[in-house]
Amino acid sequence: MTLRNRAFVAAGVALAALAVMGAIVLVQYAATAVTNSALIGTISPAVDKSADLGLEQSNASGDLADYLMLQRPESLDSYRQTIGRATTLLEDLRRSLADDTELSDLVAAATSAQRVWIKTDAEPAISLMEAGKAVKARKQANTPEAWAAYDAMVESTNALHDTLNRRWVEASDALSGFTRTLGTTLLVVGVLVLLGFLLFFMGLQLWVLVPLSLLRDDLTRATRTDRHTTPIRDHGPPEIADVAHDAEELRRSLVEELDSAESARQGLMQDAPLVAAMQDELAVADVPEVSGFELAGYAHSAEGVVAGDWWDAIARPDGSLALVVADVSGHGPQAGITALRIRAVLRTALREGADLDVAVARAADAVADDEHFATAIVISLNRVTGTITWCNAGHHPAITVTRDKEAALCEPTGPLISSLGGQWGVRTRFFSPGDVVVAFTDGLVESRNAEGDELEAAAVGQFIRGMDGHLRENPKELITRLLAQVRHRAADWRRDDVTVIAACRHH
Repeated sequence: MTLRNRAFVAAGVALAALAVMGAIVLVQYAATAVTNSALIGTISPAVDKSADLGLEQSNASGDLADYLMLQRPESLDSYRQTIGRATTLLEDLRRSLADDTELSDLVAAATSAQRVWIKTDAEPAISLMEAGKAVKARKQANTPEAWAAYDAMVESTNALHDTLNRRWVEASDALSGFTRTLGTTLLVVGVLVLLGFLLFFMGLQLWVLVPLSLLRDDLTRATRTDRHTTPIRDHGPPEIADVAHDAEELRRSLVEELDSAESARQGLMQDAPLVAAMQDELAVADVPEVSGFELAGYAHSAEGVVAGDWWDAIARPDGSLALVVADVSGHGPQAGITALRIRAVLRTALREGADLDVAVARAADAVADDEHFATAIVISLNRVTGTITWCNAGHHPAITVTRDKEAALCEPTGPLISSLGGQWGVRTRFFSPGDVVVAFTDGLVESRNAEGDELEAAAVGQFIRGMDGHLRENPKELITRLLAQVRHRAADWRRDDVTVIAACRHH
């Protein structure tokens, strides 16, 4: 994933988290506001009014009793004022609690009970008092019906007050719960924001700073070594990896320029026009394009510009692709002449469709009188049959690696090419899409590290198997990475000629 995409994903996750947390906070705030509004705007005033209602009804009963006992007109006036205030309180409660069915019913019950008490007790007693029948009025006020009406009024008012008080307690508890939840939510939001900043700095460290530091270390090592052979590895997200890849391409170009300059310097010691012409003749001018296969090759001499190593690729009449890697003993013009002779014979035989062992035998006949000998491996890749066939004349085994990373060696099938002659056989195995074959000369595997240990073919196969599939199936990239790894390991890289060829079968 690219650094930009990682940033977009992180920002998206952060925005989503903030949106969810904001929604939670908003819901909690709304619930708290609604509960608080109900508590302050309706329930609390209703609780106070219900308490005042009970007090006014009690005062009205007391004023009535005082009027009946003492016959004072002011007591009657006080009764009428208190019962009027009680009625007003009931009307206020009815209007404020009209949306609540339970409380509306309780207010209606309290209103009805008060009216019953007034009609059953207060009004008859007052009428008798106004008629001058004080004794009868007091008896009227003490009848069981009068007391029952009073008790019903008190009970209904108390029921209203108790219900309102319970509602107030419940609303207060809910408000406290909402407040605690809101506080907890804000605390969680703060922790998540802090965690987000921490993850941001961790991502910055892991995705940017650490890859940049590793890239800087590789660049430092690559620039401070004498031959600049330390590979620059890909680090971090694609943006930084692309920078590392470009730096590695630059390093490879510098190394190739250094090698070319060194070869040119040593070539001046030889017969420059002759060896240059021989080198041009040994070079592969045009790599044939054979359907289903991709090919790349590399050749570099250890001394001057004439190498004993060379490689070739030939399209055969049956549609297969022939690959040749050979190594002539010695260096210089004489070795180059032997290499040219062997190459010409092999190329002609393979173009004519000769069997691989027949082509090798013809090459051996061509150099029967030469003092130089040669090793060679001739490989045929056939897409139709899905096979690889080889004839190995004493050469280092080529390595095949399947798409499933199974490695195998193309072992020798006969002696090296020399004046002694010999007989050569051929071998065949399957070569499926995604499989690769790598052939090379001894200059690659006989290089030594600082401890004096040679590389060996098994290590080459292990390195190829360790590559990612898309790199392994790109012959040019495979060779480049293989050479970079061997250069980095070797302490005597320029001791011998190095030739490597790689081919991959595609679908």
